[in-house]
Amino acid sequence: MNEQEYQELQGNLMEKAEHLKQRACEIEQQVSTNINELMSNTAEKLDKAAEKMHTTAAFFRNNNVSKMKEDVSTIVRKNPGRSLLGAIAIGFLLGKVLFR
Repeated sequence: MNEQEYQELQGNLMEKAEHLKQRACEIEQQVSTNINELMSNTAEKLDKAAEKMHTTAAFFRNNNVSKMKEDVSTIVRKNPGRSLLGAIAIGFLLGKVLFR
């Protein structure tokens, strides 16, 4: 291999190395962007879950068990068919969850 071929080969290698470096930078930027989006979406979902948990806790703090029983009884008396279907659906779902 003469000096000119060696210089051409070295130049080609330098070009390929620079291209790989640029591509690595692009991939790093894409990964960073995707991670930031994922973290943002996760934070939003966690905020919503925390808000729902807070609302549920407030409901149980403000209502006692006997009041809830009265409410359920009133709903069942007003809608016996729907209540029965709802009870069947809940039982089915609980059965699926508990017997996996």
